[in-house]
Amino acid sequence: MKWPSFKTWISIITAVLVAVIIWQAWPNVVDAWHSLSQVNLWIFALLLPVQLASYAATGESLFSFLRARGELRGMHPLTAMRMSLEFNFANHMLPSGGAAGIAYTSWKLSTLGIAASRGTIAQLAKFGVTFLSFSIMLAVAGIHLLISGGGSTSVLWAAAGIGVLALVGVTLGVWIFGRRRLLHRAAGVVLRVARWGMRVLRIRKTLEAVTLVRFVDGLHLEVREIIAQPRTLVTPFLWSFVVNACDAALFWIALASFGVYPDPALVFVAYGVATVASMIIVTPNGVGAYEVVMVATFVSGGLDPSITIAAIVLARAVLLLGTIVFGWGFYQHSVVTAKAPGLSRRGTVA
Repeated sequence: MKWPSFKTWISIITAVLVAVIIWQAWPNVVDAWHSLSQVNLWIFALLLPVQLASYAATGESLFSFLRARGELRGMHPLTAMRMSLEFNFANHMLPSGGAAGIAYTSWKLSTLGIAASRGTIAQLAKFGVTFLSFSIMLAVAGIHLLISGGGSTSVLWAAAGIGVLALVGVTLGVWIFGRRRLLHRAAGVVLRVARWGMRVLRIRKTLEAVTLVRFVDGLHLEVREIIAQPRTLVTPFLWSFVVNACDAALFWIALASFGVYPDPALVFVAYGVATVASMIIVTPNGVGAYEVVMVATFVSGGLDPSITIAAIVLARAVLLLGTIVFGWGFYQHSVVTAKAPGLSRRGTVA
């Protein structure tokens, strides 16, 4: 009997994960279906272009950094969009708090000749500038709510806490990757844990310490080069504002389709609180925690609970469906073929 290949196992596991996500979210899908009669479909239809714009901007915040480092020059816009949809599917649908998505994206970039260390740092840089712009926008939103009186004490404290947490996270990340010895020690711990796990599972394969050390050394050197040339982060930083604005706008549109037009500042704070909660909860796409936290923040800000629940549940169901529909095919094609996008005669990505 011939066992399925590794690629087949990956496809099967991903299909099971998607099925589990749909099963977990199914009650929300049913509730969303029943609430459609209350929706202005013309407004609600705006979710589709804004979601696609968010995915495209997320991709550009990554690709623009790599272009600044001399990679992916000449990439066709359609190829960039396709890869953005694929990466967003991996980041949102695979579990482990985004780690699986980072690993997948690094592998995909390696098929384009980008070193694993550079591909990983590119993603971490994308997250870093996104958190920075997120903190700036959150500070503006919090100040607006404080002046206008449109936010409760709990909402304002949540905004302040999350903003500080994002800044501390970025600063700590830069400090860690700037310490070579610390990275080597961390690599040693990872290697020992991995070897122990392989012994427990009786996997007969040798893990080379040299390969892991080279990888973390590459991360360290990449961070040093970024610090020496901070201009490479300017364009990704600007794109990150678009990403945050589009993601928050999705929920403003959902509420507006029910005839509720909340303060955009409150929407951004609710989006921020829910996003942090989904990062802590390692369920794929933050199913469950995201909705509860976002609704609680909106209700604390004075919105009607019943309408808010219906709008958020409906939006999350549709966005979940969009993530699967737009990204699944490209992800599956990459896993099955392990093929990079074709190169044009000039050596650029087609």
